[in-house]
Amino acid sequence: MTSKKKEIDIPKIYNAKEHEDRIYQEWENGGFFNPEKNIAQGSTSIDAPSFTIMMPPPNVTGVLHLGHALENSLMDVMTRFQRMRGKRTLLVPGTDHAAVPTQARVEKDLMAQGMKNPRKELGREKLLEIIRDYVEKSKATILSQIRKLGTSCDWSRLAYTFDESRSKTVNTIFKKMYDDGLIYRGYRTVNWSVAGQCTHSEDELVNIEREAKLYTFKYSEDFPIPIATTRPETKLGDTAVAVHPDDERYKKYIGQSFTVNFCESKFFEIKIIGDSEVDPNFGTGALGVTPAHSQIDFDLKERHDLLLIQVIGKDGNMTEEAGEDYQGLSVETAREKVVQFLRENNLLINEEDTKQIVGTSERFGDVIEVIPMEQWFVNMKKEIPGRKKNLQQLMREAVAIGHNGDEKQKIILSPNGFEKRYFRWIDNIRDWCISRQIWWGHQIPVWYCENKCQPIVSPEKPKECSHCKNTTFQRDPDTLDTWFSSATWTFSTLGWPDKKADLNVYHPTSWIQMGYEIFFLWMARMILMSTYILDEIPFRNVYFHGLLRDKNGQKFSKSLRNNLDPLEMIEKYGTDALRMSMLMGVSPGNDMKFYEEKVEHYQHFVNKLWNISRYILISVKEIKLIAQIPEGNSKDDKVILLLLQKIINEVTESIENYEFSRAGEILYDFTWHDFADWYIEVAKIEKEKDDILLYVLQTLLKLWHPYMPFVTEKIWEFFDAPQKLIVQKWITTKELSLKDNLDIARVKIRKEIVKNIRSARRDFNIPVSIILGLRVRDFGEIFLIEEDMKIISKFARVEETLFVLGENEMHITLSPVAGKLLYLTMPTNIDFTKEKERINKEIKNLEDYTLGLANKLGNESFVKNAKPEIVEETQKKKEDVDRKLALLKKQLKQIN
Repeated sequence: MTSKKKEIDIPKIYNAKEHEDRIYQEWENGGFFNPEKNIAQGSTSIDAPSFTIMMPPPNVTGVLHLGHALENSLMDVMTRFQRMRGKRTLLVPGTDHAAVPTQARVEKDLMAQGMKNPRKELGREKLLEIIRDYVEKSKATILSQIRKLGTSCDWSRLAYTFDESRSKTVNTIFKKMYDDGLIYRGYRTVNWSVAGQCTHSEDELVNIEREAKLYTFKYSEDFPIPIATTRPETKLGDTAVAVHPDDERYKKYIGQSFTVNFCESKFFEIKIIGDSEVDPNFGTGALGVTPAHSQIDFDLKERHDLLLIQVIGKDGNMTEEAGEDYQGLSVETAREKVVQFLRENNLLINEEDTKQIVGTSERFGDVIEVIPMEQWFVNMKKEIPGRKKNLQQLMREAVAIGHNGDEKQKIILSPNGFEKRYFRWIDNIRDWCISRQIWWGHQIPVWYCENKCQPIVSPEKPKECSHCKNTTFQRDPDTLDTWFSSATWTFSTLGWPDKKADLNVYHPTSWIQMGYEIFFLWMARMILMSTYILDEIPFRNVYFHGLLRDKNGQKFSKSLRNNLDPLEMIEKYGTDALRMSMLMGVSPGNDMKFYEEKVEHYQHFVNKLWNISRYILISVKEIKLIAQIPEGNSKDDKVILLLLQKIINEVTESIENYEFSRAGEILYDFTWHDFADWYIEVAKIEKEKDDILLYVLQTLLKLWHPYMPFVTEKIWEFFDAPQKLIVQKWITTKELSLKDNLDIARVKIRKEIVKNIRSARRDFNIPVSIILGLRVRDFGEIFLIEEDMKIISKFARVEETLFVLGENEMHITLSPVAGKLLYLTMPTNIDFTKEKERINKEIKNLEDYTLGLANKLGNESFVKNAKPEIVEETQKKKEDVDRKLALLKKQLKQIN
């Protein structure tokens, strides 16, 4: 297709605000995100392989943050890339009801408005009504922001973890697991938030380090084994002391029991047990076992049939079991009282400062207490009826070891090595506590009749009890762990259990990305559900990205006031610039620094691509699509096509291997340096290169589209093509019959010479208006031919004729190129004697200055007492001065 030149009006600066919303709306309205519509429009076929990504659903607790922007950028690169390759590509969008975070957020807002206890003051239905209203508003905001990021997801398949379809899925699976004996109600230790009055899974805790005291003591004067603890108040619930069975110090006591009068009113029995899990080299080699307040100790209880004594209650205070001297006290007060008793009775052996790692509730902010409660659990080690395997085994078998597994049957984790963490977690897995004591979420579908017969599993209220015919029922008040519903995400979003058509085409899904912080919270549980329900893996490949950090390497947080709002970045710099700043530098499993200057830099690059395109579209005689690779005439023509062929292969391979930054860097270098800085300038000299310029530009637009979808689509519009860029076919390479090595080497020599000449001009402040002479020592074989010199002279402003260096010519020595020594002869009006004096004087001043900085940094008192930013600034100054010194010495050496 062609476009009349007189109609082309391209501004010099690309304004993202003028185009992004319109272009996205056209994509969405045109059905380009929907694979079935793409089949109907002919951009893919019904026989094409599918490529499916399930969007990690963002929590409905506010607005999207930088992490969401990174994730959407990664997903969209893969989606657009695979769509352009002709696959039936599906990216399913969704949101998560986020039970605990959402209710905690709404309750916090209500308390800020004056309520002391929203649950008590409002009741269940009224509070849920307020939460639903908040969620709907927040959900609408989040979905609009996903669009703003350019994410090309199929909005016709939008899902929500608390909608009707997901609710049916959750209830169906709960009943199936209950009927299979995999879900049970049991009395076990759980992680309890006193502030939130709610259980937490192990993987939901945020571990923090804090100052603590380590107390070494004996239960009584005649007790033979000392133990150490940072929580003496829990020792009121001890029922045993565990030692390694081979520990010669203690093995003679194994099996004995001691009745101790611990803390006046508290009498209890301590049994000495041997367990190979105890580390004899840690602490005293003996572990005081508190089964009611430690997950590890509860496991010891199960193995050794110990008693369970709960001394801390749901309110965070000491219980009646702690003894009348402690009942009702806070754990902090009880701790002080226990330590005082130990001191007064000469039982305290040692007391020292230490560091302690404690689990905290991310949403409620308090330190988690481990307490025993009756809760609902998923049994990870019970055999599944008819399968001869348990859930733990299914989860283990699903993941490949390294990248050598059968991709159709095993999940590949990237980067390599994450599978070791996964298997370690699987080996130490405990039964999954799935009940939560909040109101927002999927209410557990279990009913209890008035006579407390066998529980009835049903989402609807039963008409009568099958055992006693009673018609009065009460539903279990708890809700399910959010991750129970999120675990069904890959198949519930594709219609299970009712509609199976999408499942047959798009499951297992192809690829999923996530932060490594939800490795076990979400990925592992999706594997559990999919292998149990469908007997197949949920996804073939998992890509773990790191966290975004600020320029100082710190996590983004409100308290540090270093947050950057992605929407503000889009408003200021455009979506393409934001996406590029996220994708350039990202690598699997590693954290990445992010800062506003980076977004600004890539805004300049977006405009660079725009201006490259503007120049070509304005300068060519006819704007047209070039379907075939043009024939190159000059060496530079052939080399640019060869290099383009090379980067097509490298970019394709890099994206396939999730090396997003590498692909971007390859493209960036080619676009800016090979094409813009070199070939376009060559084209201005040699002329008649319209087809090559258009072909390279069109290819670059396709290659850049997954990264910068808006600016590339806008530029593509100038070609008046029959189809939008979003569904153009990805580029495949064809071998060019060119002398690769010779042509590329010669063009590389030209570039290197021009680069060295330009560098010398900068170093010696020689304006481009002055024409210099280019000389070479030992001319030897043909080094530069007339075609080379024509290009070099135009680019670098040197004489076209090449001579051997004259004996008395004043010159600057350039860096060698292809083993040849090159020189620039200088005009006679430059006084080299004065230039040497100037450089020597500046070198002397800088050497004195850098010596002073070095002495300062070598002063331990300065480094220790000065503010860290002052030390850092001094170090930076020294590095800057050292770089300048090296440059001056290089300049001095270059002058003959």
